[in-house]
Amino acid sequence: MTEPKTEIQSADNKAAAANKVASGAARPAHPAPANRARRRPALVIAFIVVLLIAIALGAGLWYQQKLFVQARTQFNTQVQNSLASAQQAASSAQRALALVHEQKSRIDTLQSSLDDTHDQVAGLDQAFQLLTDKDSDLLLINDVDHLVQIAHQQLALGGNASNAIVALEAAQAQLARANRPSLASLQQAINGDLDRLRAVPVVDVAQLSTRLDKLGELVSTAPLLVPDDAAPGVDTSARNATGQQEPAVVSSSSDGAFSWNLDAVTQWAKQGWATVRHEMASLISVRRVQDSSALLMSQDQAAQLRENLRLRVLTAQLALMMHQPTVWDSEMKTLIQVLNTHYDTTAAPTREAQKLAGQLAATAIVVKLPTVSNSVQALDALREASEKAQQPQALTQENSAKQAVPEAASHQPSDAAPAQPGNGQPDLQQE
Repeated sequence: MTEPKTEIQSADNKAAAANKVASGAARPAHPAPANRARRRPALVIAFIVVLLIAIALGAGLWYQQKLFVQARTQFNTQVQNSLASAQQAASSAQRALALVHEQKSRIDTLQSSLDDTHDQVAGLDQAFQLLTDKDSDLLLINDVDHLVQIAHQQLALGGNASNAIVALEAAQAQLARANRPSLASLQQAINGDLDRLRAVPVVDVAQLSTRLDKLGELVSTAPLLVPDDAAPGVDTSARNATGQQEPAVVSSSSDGAFSWNLDAVTQWAKQGWATVRHEMASLISVRRVQDSSALLMSQDQAAQLRENLRLRVLTAQLALMMHQPTVWDSEMKTLIQVLNTHYDTTAAPTREAQKLAGQLAATAIVVKLPTVSNSVQALDALREASEKAQQPQALTQENSAKQAVPEAASHQPSDAAPAQPGNGQPDLQQE
């Protein structure tokens, strides 16, 4: 409040000085009293105007000063608030930085612990791998040995090369998955045995059984030298019908012409002669027979012969299943012989049966199978090598055990004080 008052007083003094100057300048050298009387109201008005102007200027200055003080106070308040916020932010930042440093130290500690754990796990894994390699090799060798023995049994007992190939392929797959360089010789031996087994020709049992069934049907229906119930003979009804129809055609043509000419008579004579010749041929037939007893069989004997041949076909099927080539050859030879001696070889079913029997007789039902001796020898060699490798380890363990026993004995007191007899105890040795 002092500053606005000071400014107002200075403004008043300036206005008074200005009025004096103005009055001195306007005042003549010898002013008249009338002029002075007229000038006084104007001076008063001017003084009042100047005073009002001075008051307005002072009020404006005072208002400006008030606004300035308010703005400065508000600015100072904002600055103080900003400083407080900045200090608070700085303290928060310091706390966050301290927390970050603490977390970083913890993370470093955890990372070092994790690295140590990884190293320990890697060491344990390596040690476990070293310990289990030998055992896994032995287990793998035992599994492969089991499969090789199965293949050997299939070849030796059943003669089944397909099952042996399946067993060896399983062993080969196990060795390929293991990928052990120490078992490379065994894998090569198994591969060689597999190649030899795959090169063996396979006997198609299903096809041979089907052909044997066909042969059994043919021997049951093919005609014998003597007609029986299964094949009563050749049917001549069609031929007789043809011979009876042709004269009817001639008669119709003769009925149409109402005259007997030479050509019609000649044709009728040829047809009659053919009919008579056929009838005579059916009564008398000339054949070359190897076994004369085949012409003397009765109906029962013919049925029994066919049944015996069907039984021989079944026996051949059993020989095929059981891989018995001796029985197979014997039965097929018997079938071929009976077909040649007791059946009508001019009939189509008989010729088909003879052809089928000859093909079956020429078929080998048993082939020479290779062995798996190379795989067995490779397994034996691996077992011997593993036993030789284990012997030094056993000796080392025994030596370490023997050394440990004296060391344990040396830690015990060797010079034990003997019990001295007291005054009240008798000396047994002296007694």
